[in-house]
Amino acid sequence: MPNVTISLNLPTNGSPLQDFIVHPCVTSLDSAILTSSSIDTMDDSAFSGPYKFPFTPPLESFNLCHYTSQVPVPPILGSYNMKEEEAQLKITVNLKLHESVKNNFEICEAHIPFYNRGPVTHVEYKVSFGQLEVFREKSLLVWIIGQKFPKSMEISLSGTLTFGVKGHNKQPFDHICIGNTAYVKLHFRISDYTLTGCYADQHSVQVFASGKPKISAYRKLISSDYYIWNSKAPAPVTYASLLP
Repeated sequence: MPNVTISLNLPTNGSPLQDFIVHPCVTSLDSAILTSSSIDTMDDSAFSGPYKFPFTPPLESFNLCHYTSQVPVPPILGSYNMKEEEAQLKITVNLKLHESVKNNFEICEAHIPFYNRGPVTHVEYKVSFGQLEVFREKSLLVWIIGQKFPKSMEISLSGTLTFGVKGHNKQPFDHICIGNTAYVKLHFRISDYTLTGCYADQHSVQVFASGKPKISAYRKLISSDYYIWNSKAPAPVTYASLLP
């Protein structure tokens, strides 16, 4: 197998990468990378790169590393208000794209599930931007925002929903989202972009093997567990017991 070295680079004044977890195929690593931790907030000498990873790649696809970074603000700010009035749910969702974020999405959607209820029997809504899809049997609203936010960078959704009788094993169930405890989950992808500005320069990749392999490098911002909880109800909190 060939030996490969790849470097992650940051722009000037970029936030340092921290809390690295690397794949076992990495053969050696600068100790400054391993000791860079977000827990040590008093350390002003955070390692800012370059982040070099020499490794021997396995045959299958793999994640070379995971890391965290102190991003100043979330890419999409938002609020979610949901309350029940006279057997109806009233919802309001406000979203704002931060001005520093690239306004060019491959996909951008807001999923609004309603757990432990019956199917949606009636819905009235108003959206300032995009379109809304209603999945009645799944008790789910999907707000399709599209590829760009408007010039104002702010959008809103408001609506009123009525639910039917809850069926057995037909509607979604959740142990946490009971009553007004609810969330909006954002799904988005932005190509050729990262929040930290971190990138892998394909011209700096070193491959120690016979022949000249073709090297391509891409970067993409992909949302994961991006939740906005209902401000009209307590957010869920879990406690872990400490074992002696």
